[in-house]
Formats: sequence, C-alpha cells, structure tokens
Amino acid sequence: MSTMRAAVCTGYGRPERLEVRSIEAPARAPGELLIQVHGSSINPVDWKILRGDLRIVFGLKPPSILGGDFSGVVLEAEPESRFKAGDKVWGLTDIRGLKKVTGAHCEILRCRDEIVDHMPSNLSFIDAGVLPLVGLTAYQSLVHHASLQPGQSVLVNGCSGGVGLIAVQLAKALGAQVTGICSAANHDQAVAAGCDQVIDYRQRNPLDEPQAYDVWFDVVGNQNLGKVRHQLKDSGKYLNIVKLLSTSLSAVFNPLRRRSSHAVFVHPSAPDLEALRNLVEAGALRAVIETTYPLEAIAEAFERSQSQRVVGKLAIKIQ
Repeated sequence: MSTMRAAVCTGYGRPERLEVRSIEAPARAPGELLIQVHGSSINPVDWKILRGDLRIVFGLKPPSILGGDFSGVVLEAEPESRFKAGDKVWGLTDIRGLKKVTGAHCEILRCRDEIVDHMPSNLSFIDAGVLPLVGLTAYQSLVHHASLQPGQSVLVNGCSGGVGLIAVQLAKALGAQVTGICSAANHDQAVAAGCDQVIDYRQRNPLDEPQAYDVWFDVVGNQNLGKVRHQLKDSGKYLNIVKLLSTSLSAVFNPLRRRSSHAVFVHPSAPDLEALRNLVEAGALRAVIETTYPLEAIAEAFERSQSQRVVGKLAIKIQ
C-alpha cells in the first residue's frame, strides 16, 4: 500500500487544524487521472472552508484535504485518454466536490480527466500551480460573463491580489483600457500588470471618480450594483466574485435593467484552461508570487492569506 504526504484538516477552525502527515495514497477511478502534484497554492476559499464559513456545503466536518490549484505529472491515465504517464498538467479541482475527492494539498491527486489541461510549456511547476483558480475566475468573469471587447473599459477593484493581477493582464490582452484600485504600496505592481490608471483607495474614494466603465469587476466584494451604477455605461456590467448570494439575487429580481449584475461561480474547465495556456505561452499572462512555502509550512501560508494583504499569490511547493 503506497502512502503520501498531505495537509489533513483535523476539524474546522484556524490553520493549526491542518496537520501534515503520511496517509494512504488514492487509487484512480475510471475516467480519472492520477497526478503527482508538484505545485499548488492558497486561495481565500481554502481558509474560508477551514474556518467553517461553508458548513452549509460541507456539513459537520470539513473536507479532509483542501486545495484547488495544482500542477504536476500524470502517473496513470485511461488507455484512451488524451493524457499519458509523464505528461505535465495543470488544473483546478472541483472545490464543491471535496467531500468525495481530495484537494490538491497533497503529493498524489486523483482528478477527472475532463477538467485537466496540458501545462503551459514556458512555466515552472510553481508558477503553473498558482494560476488555475485565479486564471479561470478572471477568464470566466471577463470573457463569459462580461463579453469584454477591444476598446472597452474595465475597473478592477482589488487589482493587486491574486485574481486582480490576472484580471488586469487578461483585460489588457483582450484590448481593454484598465483602471485598478489598490493601495499606494502596490501601485507599481498594478502598473507592471498593465493598469492604465491606478486609484489609491486610501487617498480617494473610488466611487467619487467621474469615469464610467463598461465593466466594474469587484474582486474585493465590498460593493454592489446599486453603489457603482453611476460608474457604469449603458449596458455596463458589474461582476462580483465574493458576495455570490446577494449578487445572484440582484440579477434575478432585476432581469430587465440595462446595467446588469453578475455573480461569478468559478468552475473547472479544460477549454478555459487551454485558452489561458495559449495566453501564457504568448507572454500575455504571468504568475505573480509573493512567497513560496513548503508543504510543511502550509499553516503559515494560511495565516498569511487570512491577512488579506497578499500581493499576487502564495505558492505551495509539494514535491
């Protein structure tokens, strides 16, 4: 019987409830890949699950192993799969299904073949391991929900965080003009990502700005359509990735208004990952990593993520 190291949740609570230990390695089921994980990351959803914010989804006990992002090498695949042993891959686990399958904070992952993609050829495992969740969130927001077009304008609220920095790069790659909101300390990072204008929210109230945008992308989640309506053009779109329930209700009860509200529930998607891979390989998207932690220091990474002051991503080196 083979074993693996994993960050195991011993119960709901603070990061101290994570214990790195050896457990039985998973066996591949039909339609799945078995992947040796090299890189992963911490996302806010991880510590929100651990803290118990999503008990309504996961019940009395948290999932045994958390983690959405992964990069690694295929160990086993179906004979008819488009992958074979030795292929480098990346992907996002089905976060809402973590009671049935393990997350990515472990050495060996079983994952459905259909939600995995070949890893970008110009990325390291660490860089590739931090991009799937934030990349898919930005892509599904700006491409699927906003249908962003060249020449349009986007405001990214929280442009120096994990999703924000990718959203800025993606919007620029799509030909948009981008305004970002962050603190002065992160101004240079926002400009490097592609912001044409940066608003320091500590010096100016972003809602007092006169400009109107085609897309108001709320990565922080501290606004709503009612508050930002005056900053949206006719048929403008407000996107929220944090306050999903209230944003969804706003869309349901006001289906005919021209300025629309969209809650973005990120989901695994191999076609979207392929689109992101093409952008990465073309040099349009890059990973921004604040710190890389070994698996044994994952509790420290959770603590840092909970500060909500991370610039870019926190990577976890598994192998």
